[in-house]
Amino acid sequence: MRTARLIWVLVCFLANIEGWATETELATNPQPLPVTLLRSSCQCGQCYVAETLNFRIQWCSSAIQLRELAETCERLKSRTQLMWLGTSKTWEARCEIVVHPTVVAYSRILGPGSERTSGCATIRLNQGRVAVRRIDLRADAADWLSESLPHELTHVVMSERFTARQMPAWADEGIAMLAESPEKLQRRLHELQGLIAANRTLRLSELVSLNNGPTSEGFAAFYGQSVTFTGLLLELGTPEQLIRFAEQGQRDGHDKALRDIYGIESWTDLEAKWRTYAVSPRLRLLARHTLPEPKSDGLVTLTPKKSGVVTD
Repeated sequence: MRTARLIWVLVCFLANIEGWATETELATNPQPLPVTLLRSSCQCGQCYVAETLNFRIQWCSSAIQLRELAETCERLKSRTQLMWLGTSKTWEARCEIVVHPTVVAYSRILGPGSERTSGCATIRLNQGRVAVRRIDLRADAADWLSESLPHELTHVVMSERFTARQMPAWADEGIAMLAESPEKLQRRLHELQGLIAANRTLRLSELVSLNNGPTSEGFAAFYGQSVTFTGLLLELGTPEQLIRFAEQGQRDGHDKALRDIYGIESWTDLEAKWRTYAVSPRLRLLARHTLPEPKSDGLVTLTPKKSGVVTD
């Protein structure tokens, strides 16, 4: 889930922090990262706020858990930046992360409809830079740490490249879904295969034109098609080419971008390639998932080679 609207939240006063690690160290050093824990103003009187080089995190948990979460966020950020942007840079504005204890607390901040989600990224652009980064998460959702955090953090990282206008919805979600677990990816692909068989998918030329995402009726097709289209483009080129295709498509139109970036003249040809790709195991291999032998029903049970985002 992503949103461009700004959410203002009163947070506690935090002291100045010294002795930050460099971004290179964060990406490559397996040792514990610098994290400062401070008492928060939460009414429970037991919460801490963690500050790192790039994050300010509030979560009513133990100091050990909060420190581990802060270190996880820094490493996920650096690895995602290196994969998609080619470099790991410090953010001028830290990313605020609030882990809400319940769905009631979460939806009180995010509004009606948010109770159906377990995470949300809020990004505010101002004069060509990212002025606000924020992620809200639900601690009562079973998958908030393994699924929602890497997904939403990928949205935040990718916003660095799209500071003049929002990243196209298909690319933003397609890239973020590659950070999810093998099990969730398998569920998305299985659902997509059913939609393809029922002829309930969009043409790719329509998919890339959905600036604000789909209607509620088209969510499953949109997400399944976005991640498989992203995977196909990564197979045809590089992460940088995919991002340039998304940028040029917004600027010059997707027909020209398709010709210039990939040398493909016809959406019909690309559609045929995608339909073959979408029902194959190639996306799972791209996401660095281990593929065992198919089961009798034609599905496979996936296990990750490593957790987190896709890395080199």
